[in-house]
Amino acid sequence: MTPPPTDDHPLPSASHEEAWVAHAALLAAGQTAVDGGDDDPPHVRPLGRIERKRSLAPEELALLRDALIDYLGDAPVRDRAPGRALLRRVIDRLDAADVEDGVGIDAGSGTDDRSAWERT
Repeated sequence: MTPPPTDDHPLPSASHEEAWVAHAALLAAGQTAVDGGDDDPPHVRPLGRIERKRSLAPEELALLRDALIDYLGDAPVRDRAPGRALLRRVIDRLDAADVEDGVGIDAGSGTDDRSAWERT
């Protein structure tokens, strides 16, 4: 079950460019996993959640962090600055989640099921 939402998730405040880089990084990581024989790569869920402008759980943020690290090494120049900015926020949130003893990272607040993107 997804923990209660908070407003400090990095993706809802992401620019269009950052969301695009997150999408591209997860697609690339998923393709690498499929090429390596994984029939059900874990990158599919966070990719779908980003496409629906939903928040990510800490384990999905970890997948995004790893995908961004791999992607940014050979990313097109236009993707590098927004990708680095997003990566910094993802790492900060993962560090904060560790400090908070694994508290989930979601986009909303209260019981509102809409993501922060949808509320703005």
